[in-house]
Amino acid sequence: MTILKRARRLAETGRQWFVPPPGPVAWCRLYNCGVLVALNPEADADAVSLTLAQGGERDQPLPVDRTFVADGVTYLHAALDPALIAGTGRLRLTVTEPGRAEQQRIAVGPGHHTIHLDGISGGVLSGWVSSLSSDPLPAVHLMVDGLEGEPVRPGLYRPELRFGGREGGWNGFRFTLPAWALDGQPHTIGVRAGDTIATLGAYAPHLRASLYIEAPDRVTGWVFDEAGPDRPTVVRAVRNGQEVAQVETHARPDLLELFGRHSAAFAFPPGALKPGTDLAVGPIGAGEVIGHLRGTIELARAEARALLLPNDPSATREERLAVHDRLVAAIRPGGGARLVLGEIAAPEPDSPGGARTPPPACAIVPVYNGLSDLKACLASLLPQLAPGRMRALVIDDASPDPAVTTYLDALAAEARPGLTVLRNRENLGFIGTVNAGFALLEPGEDCILVNADTVLAPRALEKLAAACHRRPGIASATPLSNNATILGFPGMPEAQGPLLGLPPAAIDAALEAASPAPVTIPTGIGFCLYLNRQALDEVGAFSPEWGRGYCEEVDWCLKARDLGWIHVAATDTYVEHEGSASFGKGERLAILEQNHARLVALYPEYQDEVDAFLAADPLAPLRLAVLGQLLAARLRRLTLHIGHGLGGGATRYVDQIRGLARAPDHEIGSLAPVRGGLSLTLDTARAAVTLGPDQLVGLLERLEEASVAVDLHLDARFGYESAFLDRLVSGRWPYAVTLHDFQWYCPKVHLVDGRNVYCEEPPADICRHCTVQGVTHDYADQNALMGGGLDGWLATNERILRGARRLVAPSHDTAARYARRLGLTGIAVVPHPEAAPARTAPPPRRPRTGAVRVAVVGALGNHKGFELVVALAERAARERRPIAFTVIGYVADPRRVAGLSNLTVTGAYRPDDLPRLLAEADPDYVFLSSVWPETYSYVLSEAWAAGYPVVALDIGAPAERIRAEGGGLLLPFSRDTASLLDALVAARGQLTDAVIPSLPATAPSLAAYEAAIETALPEGAGRA
Repeated sequence: MTILKRARRLAETGRQWFVPPPGPVAWCRLYNCGVLVALNPEADADAVSLTLAQGGERDQPLPVDRTFVADGVTYLHAALDPALIAGTGRLRLTVTEPGRAEQQRIAVGPGHHTIHLDGISGGVLSGWVSSLSSDPLPAVHLMVDGLEGEPVRPGLYRPELRFGGREGGWNGFRFTLPAWALDGQPHTIGVRAGDTIATLGAYAPHLRASLYIEAPDRVTGWVFDEAGPDRPTVVRAVRNGQEVAQVETHARPDLLELFGRHSAAFAFPPGALKPGTDLAVGPIGAGEVIGHLRGTIELARAEARALLLPNDPSATREERLAVHDRLVAAIRPGGGARLVLGEIAAPEPDSPGGARTPPPACAIVPVYNGLSDLKACLASLLPQLAPGRMRALVIDDASPDPAVTTYLDALAAEARPGLTVLRNRENLGFIGTVNAGFALLEPGEDCILVNADTVLAPRALEKLAAACHRRPGIASATPLSNNATILGFPGMPEAQGPLLGLPPAAIDAALEAASPAPVTIPTGIGFCLYLNRQALDEVGAFSPEWGRGYCEEVDWCLKARDLGWIHVAATDTYVEHEGSASFGKGERLAILEQNHARLVALYPEYQDEVDAFLAADPLAPLRLAVLGQLLAARLRRLTLHIGHGLGGGATRYVDQIRGLARAPDHEIGSLAPVRGGLSLTLDTARAAVTLGPDQLVGLLERLEEASVAVDLHLDARFGYESAFLDRLVSGRWPYAVTLHDFQWYCPKVHLVDGRNVYCEEPPADICRHCTVQGVTHDYADQNALMGGGLDGWLATNERILRGARRLVAPSHDTAARYARRLGLTGIAVVPHPEAAPARTAPPPRRPRTGAVRVAVVGALGNHKGFELVVALAERAARERRPIAFTVIGYVADPRRVAGLSNLTVTGAYRPDDLPRLLAEADPDYVFLSSVWPETYSYVLSEAWAAGYPVVALDIGAPAERIRAEGGGLLLPFSRDTASLLDALVAARGQLTDAVIPSLPATAPSLAAYEAAIETALPEGAGRA
């Protein structure tokens, strides 16, 4: 049954299927601190009574101590004497309500637990667990048809358990059912905790749904699962495999009366949905689609394609032009497509057996300067020419470089079969040159546009022809490339160098070996574009309205799509592309910006289509498979650094590691969370890809299967979903953790309180007051743990730290703080692997008079002492103290310092410029104003390397380093600006004889740095 027919049938069906359970009690559970009774809607709480008996004793009344509402449900709560579950035994709980009494016999003591299951909503099973003994909460396992999943630690907040429970309500769990358990067939679903098993019995989703489009971009409706609980359900809007919006179902009086459901209605706000969106219930990729939204442009193109495919293109051209004219008149001026409810388009059959023999083709190569690129291009192109099948037109667009003319004249004199060299009398630009080449095509001859800054793999032209003629109705085929926006390899859309520096032939062979089928794309890309002659005849040449170039091939491709043609990526073909050889970068960007704006005005749907293609990324499986294959053939070890991607010391540390000498087959990767996935950068491979958690794990597994040793290095934990972190640290791959800051036990990362000053590390229950209003850093799905307490969050982090093969701190101070707070031992204390930069002449040390000059280096945020520095400058100005501050960097709030004559801010800088900026500021010393215990301080190293002494507050690693090596002065940690100002003024005289420490002349090799860690942390050192 189709979606539309099913929706109509469900909307017309009005049987009263839902029968509320009799009486006021929905369910009753005993947990480790009480008895919890959930009431049905509109129930009379006074009509419920409880009794409890131990063993064979008589029932004793169990008084209700509170009535409350949580998440819309009314609960009764009765406190439980802890002695009742102190030992092994049995309890008899009786719930009495009008007309009936229910008795539960409950085993208590070690190994016994209560498991409550809410039911399955949207493919997700949720519930909570409580130990009926003094044991801690156990791990829980999802069980489907007797198959048991991986253990999951309860850690979701359940507000109904917040009264008296020793976990404070952090007893909840949630399982997403596997796709095969949501196939519509009955499956036995349950959860195990220790020896206790709770089951829902046989479950098969049975959705009822209705959709209504109220406006072009507003969809409402209702949906519920007859087999699921009456709880809010998430309705997802999914485009190309990515969730773009979601709403929860809510109450609607007519649905409550009709179906007895308190939560079934939904409404997507205006603007949330676009054409090509599926509305689905359940996990992405495994849920059930209840409707598909299409646009009028999409429907018109489908109508044109239906005319094109079964006929010779010339037979239906006029009909398709009429569809196009109707589309342009009705839609394009209005700026977009209206939504309609439609079927999901079935993919067209793509059988190589149905392909026809491609006609002869001609490669058109426009040339303008760029001799070295041109030589490489033609060296790869000319061997592919074959008279009668493949020829080439090389057209020099009046290149002013005489060397180009000389080279092409010599090439023409060779009279190579299939090669014609021409020269424009005057410069026509790219479009004019290409159109001149179109005019010289033989009748029925296809065309391949080849930029002169490309290098083709062997047989590239032949494979492009095969892709374009694999089935009817394909207008163009484009290869993959290192620089091809949506067709980039190994990553996209940003350009990058060839993977591993490999020649095109090697990458092309790996792609071809994967035997991929062509993939439909929104538009072809002009750097190397194979054009079907039938489509070229219909659409015509490139429009000269695009000036000197850029976007002209997209305009052509979209015109072809309006007539029913499609474009494909030749996924078995690779062409290296240098890019921007004919324009300077600034000129290129200006032309591109202007032409792109015009393109979107002409085709308002285009950007959405490209964005949807980027989000869906249908080429990702191929790219990752081939990436894994090519890496595995050349690597023996991969160390993946897992960071936050926000810059600062942790990012600088990874950059240092990448710069250390190491074996050529040892790759260093860095991972950071980004919108829409994870950004993976590989150092020696010169590759950057964005991928999902499953894809990353799959890539690591593929490398491991090819005997590549994989080890992980955690530099950050925020930004990642807890389930993803659990997969990484499950024990499959060894991992180390470097403690760059205090994010593992301080949600604010830097141990600062609401005043942005060192908090002195109070107990965790006090720390919670810092988090109730939220925290700056994103801890992904564990953000919700910040409001009600930190126990669950800390437990997760401590488990990760204790599971590490190596814990590394760059200072003894940092290691000591982690040891005190989390009880960790065996932390290796090893400084970051720095080396002295190329030294300039150190500043002369001479007696100074006049105002004391103080430099503050770096990004002066709140935790770096912004408020302190401002307060010092303000006080110095009021008291006319002889001191002036220069911030070499930027500040948290420029407006605060705008009126201070004794505080100058230079702005952001490049690290290489720091010695020059310090010399220009000519300070007496550098002041480290951080108000938190920094774990290392690269600024301290930079100041010493530039030859300046340092004054710091006596806290954290900078104080430890200065105390051990000299080169500075320590001030008592204080917020008293009067005493600090006195100390800063006096510091110049105290630093007269300071000896600046020297950094090592060279950094250690990576092996030496790792050996230092192993020496400081012997294998097997305990951390408990």
